[in-house]
Amino acid sequence: MASITIFEIDGDPFGNPSVTVTQGFQVTITDDDNFLENPDNNGSQQFDTLPIPGLNNSGSFQIFEGYSATVGGAPVTYTLLQFSGTQYIVVTSGNVAVNDVLTGNSLAQSTAPAVEYDNLPSFVCFTSGSHILTPSGQRLIEEVKAGDHVITADGTGRAVRWVGRRRLTEADLRQTPKHCPIRISAGSLGPQTPSRDLLLSPQHRVVVSSPALELHHSHPMMLATAKSLLNGKSITQVPPSGGVEYIHILFDQHELVNVEGLWSESFYPGGYTLDAMSSAVKEELFELFPELHSDTGGYGDTVLPVLKPYEVQMLRPELSAPCGATSAFAH
Repeated sequence: MASITIFEIDGDPFGNPSVTVTQGFQVTITDDDNFLENPDNNGSQQFDTLPIPGLNNSGSFQIFEGYSATVGGAPVTYTLLQFSGTQYIVVTSGNVAVNDVLTGNSLAQSTAPAVEYDNLPSFVCFTSGSHILTPSGQRLIEEVKAGDHVITADGTGRAVRWVGRRRLTEADLRQTPKHCPIRISAGSLGPQTPSRDLLLSPQHRVVVSSPALELHHSHPMMLATAKSLLNGKSITQVPPSGGVEYIHILFDQHELVNVEGLWSESFYPGGYTLDAMSSAVKEELFELFPELHSDTGGYGDTVLPVLKPYEVQMLRPELSAPCGATSAFAH
């Protein structure tokens, strides 16, 4: 079953400039549609509330407001589930972890818009069979091991600190089709970009560019999730047949790597991503990066700013991807 993280906060964010995230609860989605909304389309329960003390039946929330805030200066948005008694939130964009402080809380919508569960942060992975650029040329990503060097956006080779794998069978994908990979067809984001069809996990972010980005966001290049780039033609979600192996590659900091001629992100251990991992995998990461054990923000910022899905849709006809040359990222 698919799941999401519900966070407890220590106060009502309405009129409160800062609140602290005190607990996180992993809950199973029981909804019969793909939208977290208030009220639910047919009044059914949206997720299993048993793990969460003090939260009313999720088919009828007391309040359902949308907020924006920052965590350590990075923007986040979230939906408030109830305001009397204990407050709980679902983070809809950005990264939040237990003990983070949400500052500058601002009510964005008195009734939060419906949000697709699929758009909530998830695993960020490449798939086996893809070729990644290394100092010695192209290599299959499944052959890369911790300690190997991979070319990053500044043209230098950086050592991989950790490689993780997750195999999803066809049965897994049929049970949770939102985890089916996104196929970015050869040349769909520019000449030879990617150079071959590339499969990525839905929330994996790739580099996009456009004059409109600089005009609207003051950045010539930003990151967009593979799922947000879907167009039904050259970028599609593949059916759940045959299963898939997802592969994570982690560096000392968030990096851009070149896979099949397309620049995309390395694994970013944000709060949601860690919540979705098994205890054994998390402990392995914590041994390498002890700061993540108490502060998921300790890993640092994303290498480029991140576009929200609706922002990608607004700019989609104008977006392309930078060419493979690392000079495109020179300041």
